[in-house]
Amino acid sequence: MRSDSSIQWSAYPALCVAGAFALGIVGASRLVAASFFLWLGGVGGGLALFVGMQWWDRTRLVTLAPLGRTFAVMLVMCAAGGARHAAYEARSPRGLAPAAEKSRNAVSVQGAITNAPQQTEEATRFVLETDTLFGPRDTAAVDGQVRATLKPSPWANAAPSFPKLHQGDMVRLHGSLRRPSGRRNPGGFDYSAYLSRRGICCTLYVDAPDHVIVLGNRRGALQDALVSVRGHIRRQIARYVPSGEGRAVLRALLLGDRSRITDAQRDRFAKTGLMHLLAVSGLHVFLVGMVLYTLLRPFLMRFRLRWRTVEVVRAVVTVFVLIIYMLLTGGRPSVVRAVVMATLFIGGIFFQRSAHPLNTLGSAALVLLAVRPPMLFDAGFQLSMAAVAGIVALNPRFREGVPERYRNSASLDWLVSTGTASAAAILGTAPVLLYHFGWVSAAGLFLNMIGIPCTGLALTSAIVTVTMGGLWTAAAASFGSAADLFLQGLLATSRYGADWFSWAGIRMSTPDFWKLGALGAGLVAIAQWPRPRLRWRWVIASSLFLTVAVWGSVVGPGARPTLDLVFFDVGQGDAALLKTPSGRHVLVDTGPRSPSGAAAEFTVLPFLEQQGIQRLDLVVVSHSDQDHLGGVPTLLREVQVGRLVHNGYPVDTELYDETRRLLDQEDIPHQAARRGDTLRLGASVRARVLSPPAHDNFGGENDASVVLRVQYGRVDVLLPGDIERLAEQDLVRTYGENLGGHVVKVPHHGSETSSHPEFVHLVGDPERTHAVVSTGRSTQYDMPSEKVIRRWQERSEQVHSISKKGAVWIRTDGKEVWQARWK
Repeated sequence: MRSDSSIQWSAYPALCVAGAFALGIVGASRLVAASFFLWLGGVGGGLALFVGMQWWDRTRLVTLAPLGRTFAVMLVMCAAGGARHAAYEARSPRGLAPAAEKSRNAVSVQGAITNAPQQTEEATRFVLETDTLFGPRDTAAVDGQVRATLKPSPWANAAPSFPKLHQGDMVRLHGSLRRPSGRRNPGGFDYSAYLSRRGICCTLYVDAPDHVIVLGNRRGALQDALVSVRGHIRRQIARYVPSGEGRAVLRALLLGDRSRITDAQRDRFAKTGLMHLLAVSGLHVFLVGMVLYTLLRPFLMRFRLRWRTVEVVRAVVTVFVLIIYMLLTGGRPSVVRAVVMATLFIGGIFFQRSAHPLNTLGSAALVLLAVRPPMLFDAGFQLSMAAVAGIVALNPRFREGVPERYRNSASLDWLVSTGTASAAAILGTAPVLLYHFGWVSAAGLFLNMIGIPCTGLALTSAIVTVTMGGLWTAAAASFGSAADLFLQGLLATSRYGADWFSWAGIRMSTPDFWKLGALGAGLVAIAQWPRPRLRWRWVIASSLFLTVAVWGSVVGPGARPTLDLVFFDVGQGDAALLKTPSGRHVLVDTGPRSPSGAAAEFTVLPFLEQQGIQRLDLVVVSHSDQDHLGGVPTLLREVQVGRLVHNGYPVDTELYDETRRLLDQEDIPHQAARRGDTLRLGASVRARVLSPPAHDNFGGENDASVVLRVQYGRVDVLLPGDIERLAEQDLVRTYGENLGGHVVKVPHHGSETSSHPEFVHLVGDPERTHAVVSTGRSTQYDMPSEKVIRRWQERSEQVHSISKKGAVWIRTDGKEVWQARWK
């Protein structure tokens, strides 16, 4: 009798092989020291084991050879995955990345545009396959893909017009070549990893049209046809779809171009679990391909063709259309996965070979990972695979639980099928969503019942519009209006869903692997419900994971109440969040604002969203310089603010006037802080205002900064803003040795005008002080001063530089202080 494991192996061989291949990729990404040849040796070892098992099986009557052969196959595929990843990540001797790391000034590169450029009102973006780097003295042949952005300088008087570019164009660009930065803040986006998974090593920013030279093109007949078809689709959408919002969404659905979708729209779709409808995904491939495949059969049968001929023609035509659609949408991973799955499905029908959908999914995953192994770590790839796996494995169990009386008509059966499929997809993707984004929307369970039909009807109408455009104006206009009507229904669903149901969901601020394991094991238990033995094994595993998660939160190190201080990387500016043990949240300074936007929008707000923080009980603005006040308007518009404290000194700037106006409009209390004031931040945390005094004569905006001393248990935190010599001397005279702090933000970003020896000597302690230096990575302001840093290093246990490693997260239980890891 075969064991359950052998049953699973024989039932889902392709899925098991793809899993082993993925495991090898994970191993190679962790064991970076393991070379390609080491993994290749693993492949050889697995093959030798397989041959040995074959020989053993022939020489013994009763053996474990089948189990050995299974292990050998898994070993071969695991080592093959590691070898493929090692080969993919191997640096080319002509790689562009080293040149970008050394680059300080603008450089010129030359190459071919590999994708359809995405153009917005602000910028044009595309991927450039480089072949030549022009240095100040010589020219070098290079390899590497660059994410190029053509965007005028925000300080330009008038926005210049860049030349129109197409896929396949040969161009020479002159601009700033950089290696993209990794994740700099908790809750932030890892842009470097995102580009790396797509084979892109560098970014290039071009700010003037005369820095773009079109040298010709390398397009073949297929690329020329694709450029022409894309242009035709854009023209028909612009001509026949009435609303701007509808045109933007249709460009996303038909061409994979989401550049016209606003951030607010993306946010609403994400909150309501409808984001998959906004991206080109398997749903759209199904509508474009599988509907065509179904309709072609009765059409071809009219020509009295033989059955074999009909099957060949409709299979070839459908696969060809799917490939063209894949190329039109830019070859996005979700589309490639859906096209591969559809091709395998059609091939199974043609050759009369049935295959379990999970095996088809495994085959698609294996093909995609073999082409680009880092895709395994992409959230989009994981969500795509998890959604399909959830629908295949969970949806039948959900349908079995629905009484037959609710499926006795076509409309009820469709409603039930849509609901169960939505539930299966949401639950299947829940572990991935919680791990990457910390949020799963339950509203999508019923909002998809409206959104999916709207999307399908809109896409079908749009295809007819594009097809009829230029041939029959009246029909194209009618279907274009119909597509716009359905899209308005989709947008309204996301808008009202976000307003009414944004609270409905599960939130996990930081990934808890025990809870995620419990959720995953529970889902497998549901999928295996018809098999009692496997079902109860997974139920027990889920219970064990959940038990560890619950007891870990009670008796583990995270059970103690702590005061958390997150010093954000906002560039050249300050922003620090205090999370008290009682659940209050205080933001001290908000970072800078430039013509391109407020830093708080990309640093503070993502963290608040990840942590589920919807209210800031207190915002303290140390002074009104733009690198401290700049994020306040953005925060006032996006989150609730209990009250705001400032230094009471007005300045004549547009930013200051905007802040005062918003405070009055939102009726938010605001007051000036003076020495001796106390800010209650809960039962166990108190903040005292040390400066400015009631009647100061410092004469400078920096010296008038609000200085806070936060006390929690035996731990003191000093937040001195941008004070300089006069304010430091005043604090030394007033408080003396009581200035000492366990956590200190270095004044004025480590400038030479601050941190004078007497002040540092009184504040710092080599055995207990954590000093945090908040500066940007740019050296244009000559901050921090090396002399000042050495001074703090002599009087601190540790000096944390935000410019080097990103945000600094300090945690204390009132007795000890330590740095919390967030990467």
